[in-house]
Amino acid sequence: MLNNFKEFKMPRYEQVRWHIQTLLTESKWDENTPLPTEQEFADKYEVSVGTVRKAVEKLVEDGVLIKQQGKGTFLRRPDFASSLLRFFKFRDKEASYVTPTGVIKKITVIDGIEDINKKLNISKNKALIYIERLRMAEDRVLLSEKIWLPKSRFQAFATLNPEDFENLLYPFYYTKCGQFVSSAVETLYFITDHSDDYLGNTKQENLVKVCRIAKNLEGDPIEYRESYGLAEKFSYEINII
Repeated sequence: MLNNFKEFKMPRYEQVRWHIQTLLTESKWDENTPLPTEQEFADKYEVSVGTVRKAVEKLVEDGVLIKQQGKGTFLRRPDFASSLLRFFKFRDKEASYVTPTGVIKKITVIDGIEDINKKLNISKNKALIYIERLRMAEDRVLLSEKIWLPKSRFQAFATLNPEDFENLLYPFYYTKCGQFVSSAVETLYFITDHSDDYLGNTKQENLVKVCRIAKNLEGDPIEYRESYGLAEKFSYEINII
């Protein structure tokens, strides 16, 4: 099965790594289902177990797979729940940290926006799915989010209503449209002269803007998101050991 790679002089473990990653991408692999064993992969690709092990270890290093002792190797879903919450923390009346709930306020199909389409690496005339989402805690808006998705990848969303969405978006992307978010790049800014209807701020109040480009297993951008929060709610903490 690896003969088509001979002309590229690619190391065998890299060939196996590529095949495994392609399998994960094309098969809509469930992250709760273990991958075949290293021996099964070795038999499938007619290579040694050591070659497969090296390929799997590389995918683990890349954050694509995770090994669970006694259970096997699984597709790894990054924990994006803690991403923005490391910047915005909300305490309830008992001074305990609260995890916000996601609420979809708007979803619609829009014409392409040149700057957004460029971030998503699609031609400027391609249609987009546009979503407005809030992160709520105790009936208060913690974050206001604007999300753009390529309509070609998220066609099923074109007929959905806000109430059809689940609390967590990335698992819903996968189950509804087969789009698996594997990684993301975030950039944070402090901005002024911007008001958000959901946050109810004035242009005199500082906001924090977090821009995220989320990518699939192949490294293609499939979501661009802008999250806005009040700067007074912003905090940053890091442990230096």
